[in-house]
Amino acid sequence: MKIGSILIAICAVLTGSIAVQKPNAVKIVDALVDTDEISPKCLESLKLYAYRLNSIGSEGDLWALKMLDATSKMPVGLLSYNFGEMGNFKQCTEIVSQRDRVKGKYCLGNVVINTTAIDYSAITRNYAYVKRLITKISDGVHMVGYPTWAICLPSNCTDEDAKYVMGKSQTLGTGIDSVICQTIEDVNPPLDNAAIIGISILSVLVVIVIMSTIYDIYCQNIHKDYQQSASTAFSVYTNGKKLFQVPKRLSPLSCLDGIRVISMIWIVMLHTYSVYTTGPVFNSKDVVNLTNSLISMVFLNGSLACDTFLIVGGTLVTYVFFKKEKSSEINVSSVARHYFHRYMRLTPALAGVVLVSATLLKYMGSGPKWPNFVQFFQGFCTQYWWTSILYIQNEVNSDQMCAGHTWYLDVDMQLYILSPFIFWMLKKYTKTGLAFLVFGTLSSISIGFFRAFEDELSGLQTNYYSKTPFNVYMNDYYLKTETRAAPWFIGTILGYMLTRKTFRDSRISKHIVIPMWFLSLTVMLLCVLGGHSTLRGPEYHRLENAFYIALVRPSFALAVGWIIWACATNHGGFINTALSHGVFQFLNKFIYSMYLLHVTCLYMIMFSQKRPLYMTIFNLAYWFWGIFMLMFGLSIIWVLVFESPMIVLERIIISKLKKMGSKSSKLNNQAVSDKTKKGLPLYRENCCMEDFRIVNIPKMYSETKPVTCQEEVRLYQGQS
Repeated sequence: MKIGSILIAICAVLTGSIAVQKPNAVKIVDALVDTDEISPKCLESLKLYAYRLNSIGSEGDLWALKMLDATSKMPVGLLSYNFGEMGNFKQCTEIVSQRDRVKGKYCLGNVVINTTAIDYSAITRNYAYVKRLITKISDGVHMVGYPTWAICLPSNCTDEDAKYVMGKSQTLGTGIDSVICQTIEDVNPPLDNAAIIGISILSVLVVIVIMSTIYDIYCQNIHKDYQQSASTAFSVYTNGKKLFQVPKRLSPLSCLDGIRVISMIWIVMLHTYSVYTTGPVFNSKDVVNLTNSLISMVFLNGSLACDTFLIVGGTLVTYVFFKKEKSSEINVSSVARHYFHRYMRLTPALAGVVLVSATLLKYMGSGPKWPNFVQFFQGFCTQYWWTSILYIQNEVNSDQMCAGHTWYLDVDMQLYILSPFIFWMLKKYTKTGLAFLVFGTLSSISIGFFRAFEDELSGLQTNYYSKTPFNVYMNDYYLKTETRAAPWFIGTILGYMLTRKTFRDSRISKHIVIPMWFLSLTVMLLCVLGGHSTLRGPEYHRLENAFYIALVRPSFALAVGWIIWACATNHGGFINTALSHGVFQFLNKFIYSMYLLHVTCLYMIMFSQKRPLYMTIFNLAYWFWGIFMLMFGLSIIWVLVFESPMIVLERIIISKLKKMGSKSSKLNNQAVSDKTKKGLPLYRENCCMEDFRIVNIPKMYSETKPVTCQEEVRLYQGQS
């Protein structure tokens, strides 16, 4: 599609179908009188509309003029790709005429162009000049998306009526692909059952938080040695004090705080850039130029921060497990606690986002494109809320994900479920476990390569000439656990090595450390900026793109892995000091909630826009820091309501389960002791029913055959 066709056709639509002059509106109504495509009620309202336009100076009121004024006109800045004309949404939807019983109905249509149906000679005499202009500005315009055009009609007209009226310019090669219509009732809808349920649940939570806080303050004033219990788990008073305290700790992995916070900032930057540059922008041509520039790679490769979180996640879960190796027996009970801890840590805050998204989003804003936002965010969450909290939507409904940015949690949880098996192999068969992790890493890289090669995926999604649809890239590669697992496996290897004294306490010469730091930072820089000059443009290089997709994320993860290793083994210097700073320890408490909230809020702001934005680097920085600070404030609330209480409740539940297990063990030991009083020897007084270690029993009981602890107890009991 050529830019000239778009420009000429849009000009024709905007100036020919409904123009500023009143007589043109009357002519349109006259042209529709004899058609059967318009509903009778709409046609009568259009006749009244035209009549009121002609009688504004006499008995007419201003509603017809407001309706015409709210309709799109010839926009300025077409040569800057300002195709996002949206009329005046607020003015149209607020039109109410008590006398004529007319309300305004705002309709936004996507304009499509049939270039073969355009008669250029009928539009312009200076065809040669137009052709030269078209050639000059045609590059990259197809990324701007559908031009939009708004019309304000009486509310009696249906969406199909509006589409027909807007499509009357088809003789000039234009048509309307789709129409979104809204009235004042759509802008301020009544609460439905889902909204009432959502408000009720949130209200109950607020009441619990208030009552828990009051009770907590009362108990602490009465009992100085009071310990937090389930009844005060939701206390803002105690949880708030813990939240805003910066622990004075320096663990070997304190650098992870800084790495996670910086990665979160990078992700917010990526999404801010992506959302704002794909929304209605006045100067889309400048966006094209910026996105083609080298500096845009810094914004757009923020997705590498997700791989940073994956390597950090693999490192941390492995490190924590093997640091308490003596008490880390891998059995059914410990695996259940392992899964329970992770689910309780992630799910409550996510469930809060899903609840709001599924029930309340459509009441939280309005705008020309707001129904699209409601459809994709609230609609998907209403239908697929359950796959979200089960962490399977990247496999089950990847095309219709609820809070789609939470795909990372699905990948992380699925790999976390695999971790006990990996830990068991590393404990029992270390070499086999390490070989499995290396094999998993190479397999993930290979799967990514073959899928990219087979589907002809573009290594740079900002390549406007990419022929592969974006959803194919997302569904076949970006969202899948098997193609994103390599950084997590690398992190698992790293976490295990950091718990081994041989590796942890080893000292490396500066002659090796300095080149490794240089190599690591160089690899990171190449991953961020690489491919800008080789993977762009209309010519597609299949092999190069496949290698880039397969290797860029594991390479970046390896570079981050060196930073973690160096900082954890005292080879980090001032970088470790900076990453372990108390500011990062403090901000690290909020990044999960910020991650959950920021994308939905970004789209809420963008889809509630009533006019195109003007894009500059300064404005982008302004939007980014505004979003970041807004998310920081909201995340405080989210942490206090959803995260902190669940941490307390989980601790209480695990503690009670351990006490129950301890009590059961004591009763069991007492039974064994009773047997010894009858003359039976006691070989293991502290035998625990959950302990699967092998012991030897004398011949009189088992012929020195190895038996489990349970069998030992049964043998004792069988002698009574």
